[in-house]
Amino acid sequence: MTVPRRRDGCSECRRKKVKCDLRKPVCTRCTRFPKECRYDLNFINEQQRQSRHEYDSAEQHCRSPIRPAARACSAESLWSLPRQLHLNPSPLLSTKESLFFLRLFAAETAPLLFPAAPKLFVRQLISRSLHTPHLLHALLAAAGSHHSRLIGDTTTKSKTIILKFTNYAMSGLRTALCGKEMLKAETTMTALTLCTNDICNGNKDIWRAHLSGATRLLTGFLDHKTKTLHAADIFIVCLVKWFATLDVMANLAGVYANPTDRNRCWYLDEIPDARIGYVDDISGYSPELIPMLAQLGKLAGRQALHVAVEQGMQFTLPKHLLADAQELEASIVSLTDRTVSDATLENHGSGLANDLQNTHRAFVHATLLHLHRRVLLLPRDHNQVREDIVSIINAIQHIDPFSPANVLILWPMFSAGCETNNTSERDLIQNRMANMQSLGMGNYTRARELMRTFWISGSSLPWDVHFAALGLHLVLF
Repeated sequence: MTVPRRRDGCSECRRKKVKCDLRKPVCTRCTRFPKECRYDLNFINEQQRQSRHEYDSAEQHCRSPIRPAARACSAESLWSLPRQLHLNPSPLLSTKESLFFLRLFAAETAPLLFPAAPKLFVRQLISRSLHTPHLLHALLAAAGSHHSRLIGDTTTKSKTIILKFTNYAMSGLRTALCGKEMLKAETTMTALTLCTNDICNGNKDIWRAHLSGATRLLTGFLDHKTKTLHAADIFIVCLVKWFATLDVMANLAGVYANPTDRNRCWYLDEIPDARIGYVDDISGYSPELIPMLAQLGKLAGRQALHVAVEQGMQFTLPKHLLADAQELEASIVSLTDRTVSDATLENHGSGLANDLQNTHRAFVHATLLHLHRRVLLLPRDHNQVREDIVSIINAIQHIDPFSPANVLILWPMFSAGCETNNTSERDLIQNRMANMQSLGMGNYTRARELMRTFWISGSSLPWDVHFAALGLHLVLF
C-alpha cells in the first residue's frame, strides 16, 4: 500500500516536491537557505484522527462541570476539529498551549463572536495571524479568556496565561505603531480584538483606549489605500464592519463626552454595497441603520436633554430637533423588513438566515425605543414605548433560544429588559441572556448583573442616564 506524500512540509520542500523532515525552526534540506524555510497555516481536509494523547490533553483542558447548554468547549469538539482544519506547524506556535488556544479560537471563540460572518473571513483572520505575532497573541488571549469564562476557571494559572498573551499582543502592537506595520489591516485588527476581549472581560477602562487606537489606525489604513474596497476584500470589509459595530454601540452607551467630536459614518463609504437592503453578516442588522444609530446617539447625547432627563426637569425639544426626530423615526420604521443576502443564505442555511431577519427587527425596534425614551422623552408606560418593547420581545421569540444569533442582540435585549415591568418579559430576557452567558460570553454576564441592579433600583430613568449618574458605563456588543 502506497503511503500518501505528506503535505505539511515547509514551503520550500513543498515547492520542490520533496520529502521534508519537519525539523524546526529550519528543516535539514533548508539549512543552507534558512530564510526560505517557512511553515505556513493551511486549511485542508484532514482524514486522520488525532492520537489518544491529544484527545486526553483536550479533555483535561476542558474538564469542568459545565451545563449542557455550554457545549462550546468539549473534548469531543476539540478532538473533531483537526478533521476540519489542519494547522501546519509554525515557529509562532511553538507550544502545545498556543496551538490548543488557536484551535479553540477557530472552533469555538470566532463562531460566537462572528456567528454569521463569511467563513473565509475567519480563515483569513487565523491565516494572517500566523505571519503577524501581535495579532496571533491577541487571538490567543481572546480564546484563553473565553475558555476561562466558559469553564469558570479563575485560577492564577489561567489568569497568568491570558495576561501573558495580552502583554505579548500589546508589546507587539506598540512596536508595529513605530514602523510600516502601522498601516496594515492586521494592526487595526489586533486593536479591535483586544478591545472586544476587554469588553467581554468587563475591563471598562482599558477597552476605551483600544477602541480609540483602532479608530486612528483604521483611519490611517483607509486613507493610505489608493482604491475603494471591493466586496472580494473579505478580510478588510469585515474589519470595517466589526469596527462600525463596536463604535456605534459605544456611542449609544453614552461613552463619548462630546457627541460631535467626529463623523461616525465616515467608514460607510468604504463598505461595498453598504446601503443595499440586506441584513449584515457581522452586526446582525442592515448597514442602512448605522447612520440612523449615529444620528440617534448624537440627539440623545445633547447636554441639555441629558441634564433634563437626569434631574426630572420639564424639557421641550426645539422645533427643528423635533422635526429631525420625527423624520428619523419614519426612516427607522421604513427599514423594518430586511432579508439576508444570497451569500449569507448559501453560507449558513435558512435557519440562521431566519434568525438574522429577526435580529434585524430587534435592532429596528430597539432603535425606536431609544428614540422614544431618550429623545422624545416618552414615559415608560406610553403606548409607543410598550409597542416597541413588545416588538422586540416578538423578534427575540422567533429566534431559537440557543442560536448563535442571540449573541448579536445584546443591546435590544438589554434595552427591552430595562424598560419593561412585565415579569414574563423579564424572565424571557433573563433566560436568553443566561444562555449566552453559559457559552462564555462575558459581556452578557456584566449586562445581566447591571440589568438586575437597574430593576432593584426602581429607577424611572432611561437605563443609560441612570448608569451615567452612577459613573457606570457598558458597551452592549
